[in-house]
Amino acid sequence: MSQVKVKVLINKSPLKVPVGTKTLDAVKLMAQNNVGSVLIVDGDKPVGIFTERDLLKAVAKGEDLNKPVEKLGTYGKLITIREDEPLSNAARLMHQYDIRHLVVVDGKDKVVGVISIRDIISEKHLLSAISAKPDEEWVGGD
Repeated sequence: MSQVKVKVLINKSPLKVPVGTKTLDAVKLMAQNNVGSVLIVDGDKPVGIFTERDLLKAVAKGEDLNKPVEKLGTYGKLITIREDEPLSNAARLMHQYDIRHLVVVDGKDKVVGVISIRDIISEKHLLSAISAKPDEEWVGGD
């Protein structure tokens, strides 16, 4: 896994919502696109992330889902990883910060995507490495 780079997991642009978006609208966007997170942006600058885990916590606390998404998500302290870093670094960061999503940036700190723990554990090289049959072909999917 350490030789495989983070960028191999990026296959689409991240969903983005502007600061001030109602949380419920962000959740609807996530559901429509079958994703577990949205980036919160101020103009073009990423300033936060809202995830399924944030939604779960908000519902459990009885929060008003009409609140701005930045009030219920992670705001102002994004954990990022460069696209050319090994997947092992991504897994280490997720474990260290107890998070399930990482914002991926290029060499100029421009956002190129978001990866999830599911992306990492679904990575073909990882699945082959942990297989009881090393030559077994793994097919991705949930």
